Amino acid sequence: MKKKVVISGNKPICSKMRYAIFNSGNDRLVRKGIFTAGEIHKYLNQKAKEGKSYYAIELKGLNRKLAAKELKPLESKIKNHKAVLPAKDLSDLKALLRVLKTKPACDGMIKAYQFDTALRDEIPLSVWKKIGGNTF
Repeated sequence: MKKKVVISGNKPICSKMRYAIFNSGNDRLVRKGIFTAGEIHKYLNQKAKEGKSYYAIELKGLNRKLAAKELKPLESKIKNHKAVLPAKDLSDLKALLRVLKTKPACDGMIKAYQFDTALRDEIPLSVWKKIGGNTF
């Protein structure tokens, strides 16, 4: 019987997942694609040896655009909280909505990952789950 090598989360190290790689200095997206955990570790270590500080996040969200019905909770949140939310937070939520209207849901996590915790809490739970956010 052949044993599988596993990493945290009990996922086989050889299975390919979607990742986004960011520059640690300015939190800018460098690259995204489908890689194994081993490939990501190798790439990050290679960049570290070059003196570059990168990090990667796994994109666990849906690999499809969300339907208008699925985006309604976020649109309602933006519309109903215009007076309550600071202008920066409101513009960030609108930017997230634009991403979700044009790209797969998992790409929404690339935008939402850079939000502070309080703003991520403003994302409706149904949308948060579809972009790949964890709930406890």
